[in-house]
Amino acid sequence: MGKKINHAALWPALAVLAIFIGYGVLQTEALGSLLSAILYGMADFGGWFFCLFTIIIIILTFVLALSKIGDIKIGGPDAVPAYKTWNWITMSLCGGIGTGLLFWAMGEPMYHFMTPPVAAGVDPGSRDAAIFAISQAMWQWSIPQYCLYTICAVAFALTAYNMKKPLAFGPVLDSAIGKKSEGLETFIHGLSIFTMCGAVACSMGVGLMQIGAGLSNLLGITPNPVVWLVVAVIITVVFTLSCVSGIGTGLKKMSSFTTIAFIGILIYVVIFGPSVFSANLGTEAIAALLDHPLERTAILSTMAPGDSWAADWEIQYWASFIVYAPIIGMFLSRMAKGRTLRQFILVNVLAPSIFCMVWIAVFGGVAINMQVSGTFDIWNAVSTNGMEATIFYILDSFPLGKLLIVVFLVAICTSFSTLADPMAAACATMSVKGLSVDDEPPRQIKILIGVIMGAIAYILVASGGVGSVKGMWVIIGLPIAFVQIVVVLSVFRNGARALKSKDYMISDEAEAR
Repeated sequence: MGKKINHAALWPALAVLAIFIGYGVLQTEALGSLLSAILYGMADFGGWFFCLFTIIIIILTFVLALSKIGDIKIGGPDAVPAYKTWNWITMSLCGGIGTGLLFWAMGEPMYHFMTPPVAAGVDPGSRDAAIFAISQAMWQWSIPQYCLYTICAVAFALTAYNMKKPLAFGPVLDSAIGKKSEGLETFIHGLSIFTMCGAVACSMGVGLMQIGAGLSNLLGITPNPVVWLVVAVIITVVFTLSCVSGIGTGLKKMSSFTTIAFIGILIYVVIFGPSVFSANLGTEAIAALLDHPLERTAILSTMAPGDSWAADWEIQYWASFIVYAPIIGMFLSRMAKGRTLRQFILVNVLAPSIFCMVWIAVFGGVAINMQVSGTFDIWNAVSTNGMEATIFYILDSFPLGKLLIVVFLVAICTSFSTLADPMAAACATMSVKGLSVDDEPPRQIKILIGVIMGAIAYILVASGGVGSVKGMWVIIGLPIAFVQIVVVLSVFRNGARALKSKDYMISDEAEAR
């Protein structure tokens, strides 16, 4: 099959990105101020939408898994899984984490502990604040994001394997709206290329900040634009080479290595850290979370003027996960073949969620223990040097701390690469017409998109760090939410059609009916 460039989707998206890059180079500080202002403005007027949207997706995802639709086998009754369960779980875990869990989940519990939202009803630095901090961070990095990703993955899996259609938004859109619309498909592909380049750049941006902080701890190098530029170039080369090698080679191996590194770091910290304190606090946090899970999804500033907690945390989280959802879903769908929808949903949601909860319980517990015991003033360090430096204060307090930091820095690079690799491949796939789920897009397109992602990441960090990153999430999250509504409609329509077929396959005739 010939690979024709989708010019109408690719070049307009890259043109807008080029304008953004140019503006960032010429007006760096102005861009940072603009993105921060947009974050708080949209949070005040549209924060409720992101929270309500996330709640609905969580409910619908488990409805799919527990309903009769969950019996559908992706690819039909004779389909055989293309990846072992270990590779599937590691790619799902790493593809969703990127640098996020490594960056936000380390210092985040300290922020919730010392500056909780008014809605939490707890005193800063108190026992109740500690339980709230861990449980809220656990929730924000587990079930909601993986539900958003997985429900999109189901949509692409049904069209690619059970309808034998190309891996693209077109068949998903056709199923949802009941007719073919090439113009709408091209627009969504262009929008997705633009938003995903920005989204991956956001994740890479926080990774650059964290690596800069790590180099400062190890070598005394002060983070600056030159350091960020060098690191950005190195990481871009790594994930682009992995992307060019294909999902079955570079990504599979890198995901396995990254997961093993995560588990090794986690075990080391459990052995030498305050494990009993972390276990106690983590258990209470899980109990508190299970008591009111959906309530944790919609913490807003109602009757609490001046409280910016929701904008700083929850709203920008939901917005960022919504941005990633359709494209990560496109990537995850490639691992669905041979699984029932129920298996696919529950494994994709629960396996990485459990890991993230354990990770936050351990590292969040260590940070809070150091704070309340007086071992180290983590809160002062975070407030003075930024959240990206928190993990290095923690790791440096352990035996062989410097070596642990080196391992962690390597894990940051490979973890980001396991996110950027499939995202760049997905963007490249949308830039080419007619690719099947098993086809790889042209290498030149992958390389071009990888370079653009790296350039935007550097500009975001140089223009204002975390504030710019958060603002970028909310800007690009809103339009993608409406794309995801269409994707969800496709899931239920195709699920109903597949149930009517004995082999769960959807023919064009059945689609027409």
